[in-house]
Formats: sequence, structure tokens, C-alpha cells
Amino acid sequence: MRGNHIEADLSQQVMAFAALRLEAWLETMRGPGGYGGPVVHWWRDNLLYTGPGLDWRYEGIILGYLKLFRNTGDDRWLDKARRAGIDLLQGQLPSGNFRHSCFEANPGTGGTPHEAACDLALLRLAHVLREREDPLWETVAEAARRNLWGYILAVLWDDEARTFRNLPNDPTFVPNKAATIVEALLAWAELTGEKEVVNRYVGPSLDAIVKAQVRAPNSPLDGAIEQGIMGARASGRYFPFYIARIIPALLLGYEATGREVYQDAALRAMAFILRFRLPDGSLPQVVYRNGRMNRHPQWVAGAGDILRAMKWARRCGMDVNPEPTQLWLLRGLQLHGGIATAHGFGGMEGRRPSVCPDARDLLPVCGWADKAFRYLAGMVHGGNHLPAVQSPPEVEMDCIFRGERCLYRETATVLEIRGESGWRYQWTKGTPWAKLILCSERKRGVPCR
Repeated sequence: MRGNHIEADLSQQVMAFAALRLEAWLETMRGPGGYGGPVVHWWRDNLLYTGPGLDWRYEGIILGYLKLFRNTGDDRWLDKARRAGIDLLQGQLPSGNFRHSCFEANPGTGGTPHEAACDLALLRLAHVLREREDPLWETVAEAARRNLWGYILAVLWDDEARTFRNLPNDPTFVPNKAATIVEALLAWAELTGEKEVVNRYVGPSLDAIVKAQVRAPNSPLDGAIEQGIMGARASGRYFPFYIARIIPALLLGYEATGREVYQDAALRAMAFILRFRLPDGSLPQVVYRNGRMNRHPQWVAGAGDILRAMKWARRCGMDVNPEPTQLWLLRGLQLHGGIATAHGFGGMEGRRPSVCPDARDLLPVCGWADKAFRYLAGMVHGGNHLPAVQSPPEVEMDCIFRGERCLYRETATVLEIRGESGWRYQWTKGTPWAKLILCSERKRGVPCR
């Protein structure tokens, strides 16, 4: 038993140091207006717009800093959470929306679940600032209220269907996005004591999520939750990462209402995730209704949200071993403190990934790294004896970029990808646009923005 205890302590120390290294890398991604950088995603990539994104990256960044502050009592972490909150205040539009809140579709506004994720972060920040008697808390809470009542409840709520739309002109019900809204509304109820939102919006949203869950005890799909439902038509696609993001909302809903069906749904969802977890701790990207899987890309930094869901399930007494996924996450940590986004971008659409990683795998992205940061920050405590984290060094890694063997290079001030005849991609950190040379332009040497 003592040996296991020592190993657990060592594991926590490693993850705590990883959190501080990742925090140092996040600092290099700040520019005027907030945290920027290119974005890669399953749905699409956005390598050109690199300005601040007021999207779900702020959820993990602010909540990660608040964890550091709570666990250590060090005011510098609260100062950084406060600074990130001010980014959102300064980027809020008269409509209540946030500027550049569409992640892979930036620069755009009205992103889902991104604006609700910002609201959640703001409300948790307001709670801590109020405890500290910092008068900014009211302004922070008001910013969240303006977005929740001015956009999410006024525009996205479908009163007839009793669910949230995906987008103003897209009535699809997306359970993981609704779950983020639920977390934000429950944070509002906790901060203000107003319970009406729980009955009017939270309960119906969680009921719709439960309805979207597969109930088939003899099937490996039991517990899976649909990615999207359009009317009576379900997508037949189950994404473990997005299902993990639903679990905390279900359990918070159980705490708020006492309805055991929400707890049961959360634990069934976790059982589904564990059933499809691979021996290395990773998860497939998507499982289909017919049982077929698409493994790639497998999220690395995003595994932080899967580990968060595991932690919630363990609190309910479920036997969950997080270690394989913890190791999977830590394997993505890079020399400069950033964390790899994924494994296997080159294997999308059934292709076999090359031995050399795709550049999109290596590229750390604020909106994925924040998920690792929030989880890892929970491992840092006042009693941790950790060495000082130095400024991030330069890293160079071989990669494949758009079919060409290249060198990925990142420093505290620049990120670039170089081929045999020169650079293919170049971003000076802090600037709103990167430069990209397309295949058809290589001969002419014309940079495209």
C-alpha cells in the first residue's frame, strides 16, 4: 500500500510540474486582446486567423487559474484569471456576444458552445472575486448575464421544442453544447440564488440529453450519447470526447435537482467511454451506430476533459482508473511546455497515419491545451515542491505538412513550418494573421493570407 501511495504522489508531482510548464507556454500565446494562435479541429482547420479567440479556450484557462489560486493561495494566479476575464469584458459586443467566439470558424461571433463556456468561466471568476471583495465581480457577472439572457436564452432557446438550438438558424439539438449551457446556468443559480433557470431551462435540457442516450444493456453502445439530433432524426455518431463534456453537467444537475436519472445517465456515459478506451489510454474520435470506429485523430490535450469527467464519476463511487489516460496526456507534453493537440491527423478518412507525425498533431492550440491545463492545474497544491519553470525553449520537430516532409519550429515569439525550399507556414506570436504558402503557389513564392 505504501508503495502505491508513493507512486500516486510522484504521479501528482509530475502532473503538477506539467501544469506549470503548460502555463508558461500559454503566456507565449497572449497578444493584444487575449490568447491567440492557429486552430486545428476534426471539423476544419483555421491556420490563418491567429488573433485572440474569445471562445472555449477561456473556460479552461480561467478555471485552471482559479484552481491554481484555490490550491496554493498565491494571488498571482488570481491576477491571471482576472486578466483573462477582462479580455472577455473588453471583447463583448453590444449584443452581448463575444468577439471572435467561433474557434475554428474565427473571426466570427455567436459560437456554440464557446460563448456559454465563456459565461461559465466568468461566473466562476465572479464567485471568487466576490469572496475577495473585489468590486469587479459585479461587472464580470453582468457580462455573463448579458450573454446568457441576450443571446443564449433569447436566441438559441426553442420554447416549443424545449431545447437549445445549435445556432440561430440551425435547430439541431447538440447535447454536449446544451451541457455547457447547463453548467453556465447552474453557475448563475449558485452565484445569485435564482432557481428559476433550473426549472425552466436546466431540467428540460438534461431531460433531452437523457433522451438522446442509447439504452441497450446488451450492446457496447449502451450509454453513448448522440452528437446531434435534428427533429426525430439522430446522427448515429458518438464522440467520446464530447460525451465526456456532458458528464459533469449531468452530475451537477443531479446535485441541483436530486433526480437520479441524471446520475444514472452520467455513469452509463462514462461506462461507454471506458468500454472504448484503448490500451494506451486514448479514445477513438468517433464510434458509429453500426459499431464502426474512426480512431483518428485521437485528442491528446483534449483528454484533459475526459479525465475531468472520470474524476466526476469517481466522486460518485464509480471504479475508474484514470492512469492510462493520464499517461496518454503527459506523453503529449513538449519541451517548451506546450502540449500536442492530437495523434493521427494524417489518418483521417480511413488513411493510415505516417510514422512522421502530421504538423496538426504537434501544433499546440490554446483551445485544446486549456483542457489539459484545467485538469493538470488541479494537481498543483501549496505543498508541492516544484522547481521553478524557466522560459519556454525553442523546439524543433520533424513533421508532415500537406504531404511534404517539413520541420516544425516554435519559440516564445514565432511558430513556423519549413520545407526543403523554405518556409511553408509562419506566424509571429501576438499578430492576428499568419502566412501560408499553398501548394500551387510554391513555385511563385507568393505568401497567402
